[in-house]
Amino acid sequence: MNTYGRNILLALGVAGLGYFLWSLFVASRYQALCEISYWSATEAQLRACDEIRASLPRN
Repeated sequence: MNTYGRNILLALGVAGLGYFLWSLFVASRYQALCEISYWSATEAQLRACDEIRASLPRN
């Protein structure tokens, strides 16, 4: 495998890891705040959870 192929695999791995970490952060935020799963919640449930988050005081 040449360096071009290795670089593509490295870029795909980094992108995959970034997506995994992002999805873990998003899913855990909705789970902790509203006790819903981000991946199975409806759009209305997600909007309601975002409204709850917006109404919380900021430190």
